[in-house]
Amino acid sequence: MDVLDAIHARRTVGTFSDRPVGRDVVARLIDAAARAPNHHETRPWHFSVLAGEARREMADAVAASLSDAPGAARAAKQKLLRAPVVVVVAQRRGSDDPTIDLEDYAACCCATQNLLLAAQAEGLDAKWSTGKLATYPAAKAHLGLDPEDRIVAYVYLGQRSAKGPAPREEAEAAVEWRGFDD
Repeated sequence: MDVLDAIHARRTVGTFSDRPVGRDVVARLIDAAARAPNHHETRPWHFSVLAGEARREMADAVAASLSDAPGAARAAKQKLLRAPVVVVVAQRRGSDDPTIDLEDYAACCCATQNLLLAAQAEGLDAKWSTGKLATYPAAKAHLGLDPEDRIVAYVYLGQRSAKGPAPREEAEAAVEWRGFDD
């Protein structure tokens, strides 16, 4: 599959089957992610790959930290167990310079997009999510991240269990063309 086909075919999938995803496939996705553009080659990304029981261990750790908020604990568990594989993309924050921090965050977002497109090319479905789960100190601690590190994405990987979403709208509605003589 070429990159334009992957871009046009990729959709966010919310429900996944229990079919496993092989470690070799996920390794190829991570390799593609780590080839993202990165100003000054700081390589700020860190990937935590959770499969099998590792998903439940993280879900339990996060839920335990939310014992005073049972609804949030339940939601965190459901999210972390929704797909056979969860790749947590984090930004290792090593600079106090706000420009470098922004560039590194953008690089991690590019790495995440590379991962999503590589998953599409491998025939997998995926969902990029952040939300409150990305802000919980227990999630960072469980993954061995420093408190100042940033969770950029939870990428859920697997095979969809239901019919996918409708095609996206064409980009033309969001484009303003200037200086072209057509």
